[in-house]
Amino acid sequence: MDTLRNEVIRLFQKGSHTAHDEKHALRVAALARYIAEREHYDTHEAEVAGLLHDMGRTVQKEEKDHGPAGVPLARTLLDKYTDFDDTTKKRILSAIHDHSQLKTEGKLTHIVQDADMLDGMGAIGLMRAYTSKAHLPDYDPSNIAPTKGQRNTNIHDQIAFQMEWLEFMHTPTGRQLAQKRYDFMRGFLTTFEKEVNGDDL
Repeated sequence: MDTLRNEVIRLFQKGSHTAHDEKHALRVAALARYIAEREHYDTHEAEVAGLLHDMGRTVQKEEKDHGPAGVPLARTLLDKYTDFDDTTKKRILSAIHDHSQLKTEGKLTHIVQDADMLDGMGAIGLMRAYTSKAHLPDYDPSNIAPTKGQRNTNIHDQIAFQMEWLEFMHTPTGRQLAQKRYDFMRGFLTTFEKEVNGDDL
């Protein structure tokens, strides 16, 4: 696992992937392992799938279809660095292929999707919103703490968009973790609004 992890880190460090870098891959791998353990699924399989889920971002800059784009490289890495049987590799590659799709099937795919979305929530979600959307305005003074998210308008709309991922969790463990992270983000926006308006004085 260490050799595979080091290779994934190396591949990500070859290019710039704000908010979708090797640190994201490592966090998603850890989250996938945590979810799998509590959902009675093979933890090693889930961890590897989480680690490799964004390999498409190392071979293309486009967001669209990065799941399918990562399958060939992920297959090479699985063959070289793991001893999974063909059936397990197929499940992992399917999860990688489908992890950004709205409608999916399969417990492993759902674990990876939950882990991926969870990494866009909570304090980490705030950090990722501010760094990946730094080119956007920070917030709209008339709607400082939005309750409905929009993309590519301002950073607080992006935060509200990421908070909506709570509704897309598949597993009970994912939903439990997402609720905590959602509450943290909502609290941040509410506190931010109070400070801007001077209501905390």
